[in-house]
Amino acid sequence: MINKLVFSEIKNHYDVRESMHIQLRNDFSSKNIDAYVQNALGIDDNCGNYSASEHTLGPKILFETSINRVYKLAAGLDKCEKKSHIPRIIYESKIQFLKISVGSEMAMMLRPNDFWVGNVRTIWTHLLVKHGWNKRRANEELELYKDNDRSSEMDYNVWREIYLSAEPNLLQIAEDGALEAKKQGIIPGSLTFLWADAISSSLFDNK
Repeated sequence: MINKLVFSEIKNHYDVRESMHIQLRNDFSSKNIDAYVQNALGIDDNCGNYSASEHTLGPKILFETSINRVYKLAAGLDKCEKKSHIPRIIYESKIQFLKISVGSEMAMMLRPNDFWVGNVRTIWTHLLVKHGWNKRRANEELELYKDNDRSSEMDYNVWREIYLSAEPNLLQIAEDGALEAKKQGIIPGSLTFLWADAISSSLFDNK
């Protein structure tokens, strides 16, 4: 499937996100809190957080909590030393509407060589690789995670497991995508999980 993707389009997607990563990093580091949060939640620019902007979650999040609490969560994610702690940091913030997809994208946009996104596109791609590129099986397993009746603790355990299990397959996607990009005369993205995310998005759109 990867060899059927148009990597010039994927690289353009990646370049836009890389520019936003730099902007977010600068605003975060300089404590330009309002500008950082508005982009980190995909409000001022949707490419700051596609997971949030796709479902218009940014305004809902800020209606329920303060900009400072979102920035505090970002600070916790940014200083995280163990990848396995990312889901816990997100859920322990107890910010309404800000769960694994939005929170993990915040983490990736700050540290894209260390953290990855756990949203429907990257999780589907992870499942696709897991099931030997069988779309039907990937779709069937993805449906198992879409249960709105779980308790908060159950939801945390489910998404923690699926998020952490995705890393090796996303690394594989990044590597395979880099090889195919070069075949198409395209220089691959250098930020590992930002590159994997761009490829995952294209795979999902072409499923």
